[in-house]
Amino acid sequence: MDNFEVRKLDGHKAIVYLKGRLDVAVAGEIEEHLMELIEEEKLRYLILNMESVEYMSSSGFRVAIALLRRLKDEGGSLKISNLRPAVKRIFDVIELTTLFETFDSEDSALATLPD
Repeated sequence: MDNFEVRKLDGHKAIVYLKGRLDVAVAGEIEEHLMELIEEEKLRYLILNMESVEYMSSSGFRVAIALLRRLKDEGGSLKISNLRPAVKRIFDVIELTTLFETFDSEDSALATLPD
C-alpha cells in the first residue's frame, strides 16, 4: 500500500509510517490492513509515525481510535509520533491529545515501550 509501511520490531511491536492524506478514500483500507497485522503478528504495541501525513480527516482519526481500542483490549498501547503542526492542531482542536500519547520523535515514543 502506498499510504503506509510497517517496520516490525522485537516483542510484539511495530512502527507504522503513515503517508499522504488520511481521508475517507484510504482510511478503511489502512484500518483493515493494520487490524489484520495486529491479529496475525500478535502485535500489542504500535507507534504511528505521522511525519509524512499532510492531512487527516475524521476518517483518519476514526482509524487511530479503532487501533487504540483494539490494542488496549489486548493489553497493549498505541503511540503517535512526529505530528506535523497542521495535523497536531487538528488533534488539539478536537481534543484528542488527551486520548492519545503523542511524542515529538519516534525515538522518544520507542523509549516508552516495554522491553
